[in-house]
Amino acid sequence: MNKKVVLLLLLLFVAACTSQKIDSTLKDISNNSNPIQEEVQDNTNTIQDNPNIYQGEEGFELPADTDKNGWTQTLGPLGGTVIRMLPHEGTVWASLYSGGIYELQNDDTWKQIAIGKGIPEVRAFDIVIDPSNTKTVYVPEMIACGAETTDDGVSWHGLCEKMLKDIDAPNFNSHTLALDPEDPKIVYLPGHTHDQTSMLLVSMDAGENWEKRFIFDKHYDFNHLVFFKSKMYLGTENDGIFVSSDKGKTWEQLNTGLENLQTARFVVFKNNLYLQGSLIQFNVRMGGSLYKLSTDASSWEKISSLEQVTGMGADENSLLIGTWNGAESKLHISTDGVSFREAASNNLPTGDWLGEMVSLNGKIYASAGGNGIYISSDNGENFEEFNDGLISIATREVHVNPNDGNEIYVGTWDRFGFYWSKNAGKAYKRIATDYSILTLQPNPQDFSQVYIAGDRFAVGKVSEQGFQFIEKNKPGTQSSFVKSLAIDPRNANHILAGVADEVAETPPGEGLWETEDGGGSWTRANGIGNFAVYSIIFNPTDSSIVYASALGGGVFKSTDAGSNFSPLGGDQLKYTYRLAMSPTNPNILIASSNVFFAQLSTEDQISGKYGGIFQTKDAGATWKELTAGIRKYGEDGPEDFKGWLYNFGHLPNYEMVLIDPENPDHLIVGHHGENVIETTDGGQTWQKSGINDMVPGGVHNYAYCLDASSDFKKIYSCTCGRGLFKGVLHGADNLLSLTGNVIYNGEEGQQVNNVAEARELLLSGEYNHPH
Repeated sequence: MNKKVVLLLLLLFVAACTSQKIDSTLKDISNNSNPIQEEVQDNTNTIQDNPNIYQGEEGFELPADTDKNGWTQTLGPLGGTVIRMLPHEGTVWASLYSGGIYELQNDDTWKQIAIGKGIPEVRAFDIVIDPSNTKTVYVPEMIACGAETTDDGVSWHGLCEKMLKDIDAPNFNSHTLALDPEDPKIVYLPGHTHDQTSMLLVSMDAGENWEKRFIFDKHYDFNHLVFFKSKMYLGTENDGIFVSSDKGKTWEQLNTGLENLQTARFVVFKNNLYLQGSLIQFNVRMGGSLYKLSTDASSWEKISSLEQVTGMGADENSLLIGTWNGAESKLHISTDGVSFREAASNNLPTGDWLGEMVSLNGKIYASAGGNGIYISSDNGENFEEFNDGLISIATREVHVNPNDGNEIYVGTWDRFGFYWSKNAGKAYKRIATDYSILTLQPNPQDFSQVYIAGDRFAVGKVSEQGFQFIEKNKPGTQSSFVKSLAIDPRNANHILAGVADEVAETPPGEGLWETEDGGGSWTRANGIGNFAVYSIIFNPTDSSIVYASALGGGVFKSTDAGSNFSPLGGDQLKYTYRLAMSPTNPNILIASSNVFFAQLSTEDQISGKYGGIFQTKDAGATWKELTAGIRKYGEDGPEDFKGWLYNFGHLPNYEMVLIDPENPDHLIVGHHGENVIETTDGGQTWQKSGINDMVPGGVHNYAYCLDASSDFKKIYSCTCGRGLFKGVLHGADNLLSLTGNVIYNGEEGQQVNNVAEARELLLSGEYNHPH
């Protein structure tokens, strides 16, 4: 499959951090359905020899910083998906998906100005500046209503508390807002409540008090609200444009001239209103058309010279339009809004769309998919990466050198290739950038040898002198994707691979495949049906024993090195997503579920009937649920109700788990929403780690991956939109969750105080939204 198609699928389907709306139910993927090719022969042996060119080399040879207790955000990887970018007081503000808001500094670096400064949520879909006082800025937020700064981003405060009381709702979701051009203290906020009721809220006093101005006839996803010539124009994701002539008291649709009803952004240029008629869904963009409002404001006129429009921006002199044909992006510039010049657009990332664009002081800043921001100083002819300090990558895998806890490999959701650091994330080199990598695995006997896979499979050698990858045959059918790899600790040519139907973390797949010649030929293992396999673990002392998890199919064990598998644990393990094995006792394993990725409804996810964290201490013969004690947390009405603990117990959507080699009941768990949770007593009690460092203010995020140094003192955690974090265990109890003897219990970002509110938020779908 070529890179163009792979990237398109990545944009549409990567499940965790990249948005998708999963409405389908679990398909019939029994052992006998959809027969799949059982063997892949050695037809190609292409060598991909990359030059000694790395990205982000500065500081790579510096020593790692001295470890400190608690969590620390590493200095990368750099990049991320920009969802809004605007000029502001002579500089640029950029909001990144799940990454907060950054401000461009005088030294051409980006500085985080939102997370840790009071903002209650990490996804701000718009940035609206008060023209009467530019230090006041509003942002709408996904699951936290909105937020405001009155001191130019030095501090923020959420708008939920009074708003939710005024409208009598447990939560409000918004992607856009606007200020009244005649009185900027009047704030208009379209969005929807927990029950999907779409409405327009209005504050007449800069967010102090709120009222319902208009309730729409059905649920709409609103993308952008603007004022233009005394009217309000409101774009929706899939339902076209609404217009109001009375400041939101009544609305009518204005879709005449639109080829379809997907609408994204408005821009005012030379007293004309332009519309980007394309899909924007959270952090996903697809191409569409560019329209201009007709002179009599009765219809939309398509500008036919541009196709596959993905982004736009404007200053007083130029209208900037980004297009993407699925393989390459181009910048188009117009000085009259009618005719456009196509800029050369050299050095933009291959196969990624142009989104937000800002022209300021003779430079053009452009967001490029998940690759962050690129800058041009010659009017769009040439671009270069401009991400220094922009730590907003969604990371998906981390692997730690067992002989050096400071050396790591990091895979991401957002960018091609993977990252290498030798100083615990102080600096990274980005390598293998020709590959869309969905999983990687170092050789357990030689950390410099790396196996990478996705739509292709390759084996490479990494060193400071360069790297070389030899492309082998990929297991599975041509359209499939490799989602997991395991290397036999006794024989590096014996490799097992889990194969999926989609780039997304979903159940359908092609089971598990085996090669004994390093990827020359593959044979499908027996016993696992048409499910995607997301974890494969060899017993390090006896590699004939292998465990695998198939999402929707359960946990399996092989006693013949991976050729044949038998199920373990029954239906309670059906939705196991990840497995973990004790580093010191291979008979101790953890099976953790993710019922969200299994595509269960929200009602089923929180029902208590499915999933959980299970432990075996006898190689899979028996299993004990470690989350049973918190499935009903909060029902006794505790005075110190902890929303994070309710969510952790009622949403069994777990990522990776680490097992302390010295204490099998000490587990560190990554959660799809509550970051990192820890137990030292086998699930009797749980603690959340990260006060004021990983999750300041209780911000909502995901710990997709975890790995640890061999001494279990240094922990690395992936995030959605915040790069990679490093944690250090400390104290007599060897805990991660204590930072200065304070256990995390902050709840500022969640706005729930009891079971009823927490349940309503979860049922709304907004908390556990498909990012």
